[in-house]
Amino acid sequence: MMTSSVSTSDSTVRQRDCAPVLTRDGDRTVIWLEGDHDIATVFALADALEKATSADDADLVVDLSGVTFIGAATIGVLLRASDNLRRQSRSLALRAPSRCAARVIEVFGLKGLVQAGTADAGG
Repeated sequence: MMTSSVSTSDSTVRQRDCAPVLTRDGDRTVIWLEGDHDIATVFALADALEKATSADDADLVVDLSGVTFIGAATIGVLLRASDNLRRQSRSLALRAPSRCAARVIEVFGLKGLVQAGTADAGG
């Protein structure tokens, strides 16, 4: 039986390929996620959330329309960010979750974080 492992360089490439992108949408900061998001990408996401949170006092939106996989580690980072923002009288909303992201959100009981009118973008 042959086993394989992912080298550090492969993980680095994967993190860079799925790096969150920050933009502005009116008075909110939007973090765009694409591709697979799991334990290999949580540090990049946590860093993006920290930068967005410390840059100003805007509410945050995480757009999940391009997500092809989302793991529990990513959900944990999003929940910690949501709690942190709530303590600052700010909010975090999830926008346009892909079909796979919507299923994970439902399993974790987080539909309350999904921005109204954007539940399950398909794909």
